[in-house]
Amino acid sequence: MSVIFESAARPLLLAHAVFAFAALFASTHHAAHAVLSALGRVQERELRRFGWIAPACLVAQALLGLALYPTYRVRVRAPDFDRLAPAVAQLFDFKEHLAALALALVLAAAFAGARQRRDQPKPQRWTLATLSVGGAAMLWTATIIGLYVTARHPV
Repeated sequence: MSVIFESAARPLLLAHAVFAFAALFASTHHAAHAVLSALGRVQERELRRFGWIAPACLVAQALLGLALYPTYRVRVRAPDFDRLAPAVAQLFDFKEHLAALALALVLAAAFAGARQRRDQPKPQRWTLATLSVGGAAMLWTATIIGLYVTARHPV
């Protein structure tokens, strides 16, 4: 049986990983600058910079993951994880849900960070920091789980 994008699965997986790490590090930088902003330091430029890099990398990573999913489903999950390691399959599903929630938080933090100004009240700055740190934490968790699942059985 032929699967769409199967011949390009390994390069797609590599690109997926590269964008995952770029999104992870950009969102972590955004979170750090959001916390610094909440503590009173001027971070407008940094919040705008990482506020577009993180979502752009995250969207690219998600699109590559969608392209990879049919090959993963047919060649990895069905013959291996569903039959021999259902806990790993569930862990993969959990990772996907975390990544989707992280995307929502990172996008919200990016929009809030783009509007960040020096004269904003502290509660609004802490809201931005909470969104950004939450998104980064979810991405860290999803990345670690993704590395584990890929180490168990790559595409």
